[in-house]
Amino acid sequence: MIVTLEPALEETAHALGYQSAIDFARIELRSRAAQKVAYSQGRVDLYEQKYGMLFEAFMERIPNWEDSTLKRFGIIEKEDDSMEWESSLHSLRFYQQQLDSLSDGISAA
Repeated sequence: MIVTLEPALEETAHALGYQSAIDFARIELRSRAAQKVAYSQGRVDLYEQKYGMLFEAFMERIPNWEDSTLKRFGIIEKEDDSMEWESSLHSLRFYQQQLDSLSDGISAA
């Protein structure tokens, strides 16, 4: 893929110690994706710790009103948490894929 960038972008990237503006963009995007991965993982960890189980087990056990672990939590709380937990898992997978795809061809600044 051939990309033509403004000379000022390339000059600035070189002045900052990067091989190219594309190299700079890849590194910065990777950094942002890593931040999103860490945030999403933190959210997943929060729910796993709160409920003492993985999401899949939570979803299997949530219909059981007599579940000793889950009955201390309110219905709306569990419903809200299940949606946020699932969303966090989707975000985690998405940003991890992005991070993995950006990992190829990185050179250090």
